[in-house]
Amino acid sequence: MDPPKGFLGYVWNFIVFCPVFVLLFLLGLIKVIIFGPVVFIIVTVGLSGVIIALWPMHVAWTLYCIAKTKKYGVMLKIVTLFGLLVPLLVWPVFGLIGSVLAGLGYGVISPLMATFEAVEEGVENKFKKCFVDGTWSSVLGGCTIVRDFSDVCFHSYFSFMDGLLEWKSESPIEIRLSQIPGCALAAMLGLMIDVPAITFLVAYKAPIMLLKGWQRLVHDLIGRRGPFLETVCVPFAGISILLWPLVVALASFVGILSSVFLGLYAAVVAYQENSTKYGLTYIISVISMFDEYTNDLIYLREGSCFPRLRYRKVDQSTTTLFPVKQLLDQSVTGHAKRQPTKTASMKIQELKAVMVRYSLMTSLPHHVFCLSNNDLECMRTRYGRIFSRHVRPLGKH
Repeated sequence: MDPPKGFLGYVWNFIVFCPVFVLLFLLGLIKVIIFGPVVFIIVTVGLSGVIIALWPMHVAWTLYCIAKTKKYGVMLKIVTLFGLLVPLLVWPVFGLIGSVLAGLGYGVISPLMATFEAVEEGVENKFKKCFVDGTWSSVLGGCTIVRDFSDVCFHSYFSFMDGLLEWKSESPIEIRLSQIPGCALAAMLGLMIDVPAITFLVAYKAPIMLLKGWQRLVHDLIGRRGPFLETVCVPFAGISILLWPLVVALASFVGILSSVFLGLYAAVVAYQENSTKYGLTYIISVISMFDEYTNDLIYLREGSCFPRLRYRKVDQSTTTLFPVKQLLDQSVTGHAKRQPTKTASMKIQELKAVMVRYSLMTSLPHHVFCLSNNDLECMRTRYGRIFSRHVRPLGKH
């Protein structure tokens, strides 16, 4: 359906389709009330059962594989084993909470979304699909979620652990104890500097994101573009505009939470580069990168006012060029040093060409020609057994 032309056309369509939206929403709620509990039970019980049933085996096999793998050194194994104890112990608790949230979310969202998708353009028999879609398909979708999750927890998990056990390396990965003080200093300073700085940037840009988002949503709503192109989606405009502050609040929370991990990553940089200096320069550079990324996200000016220092020994922009250049040099050198290998068919074709040339030179048929003993010896040396099979003395014809 074409978008309405003019503001009055938009208002008319909005008034006309409001009852349709309300009816579809009520129909979706009825499906949620009937099939939502079934989907909730399937997803929650299925995911929780998989987590609880495999948890003892996951704990034992994870500790065993880390202890036996040759990929890690002794000190790294000890640190990893102690570091995984708490996550392995609390995994069932968080798994059960996640199972409940997944069952609740899918049991509510799936019937509602299927009801509205049934009236999209290009769908045949929309009236029937409004009542059918989101019923049995939601139940099957819940079963699919449980099956996929069990595949990940069983097959994918054991495949990953088998890779650890089968790892073959002469030099295992080990922790350099001399770098631990520098890494700890980089992590501490990263938390002290990056968390307040990134929090300030988030607080400064959150109102801008709120206003720009409202402006874009209203513009798309009036012009019937973007998510409001479909007529049936017009009533969602008011809901999305009202919920946009919640989206901004969640984005701000994620930005502030990410500052903790970005600050701690300074320890990783210091360890990888074997230099505390590069860890400290990363602390300054990550503020600039975060500022530039958020500027691009909310369509502000390009770049950042914060300095971006070099925190890697090797420039990341040129590291990928060296292997290519090396391969090209090796390829050119190889072609210059050695001739291409000739197969048996290539040698046969070359031998036949020599035979034809000699035949033309001596004005004899191509299968009868005379060669000197030196020529025969040279050709026999060059072509080997192929010469013996294709060239015979005159007396044997």
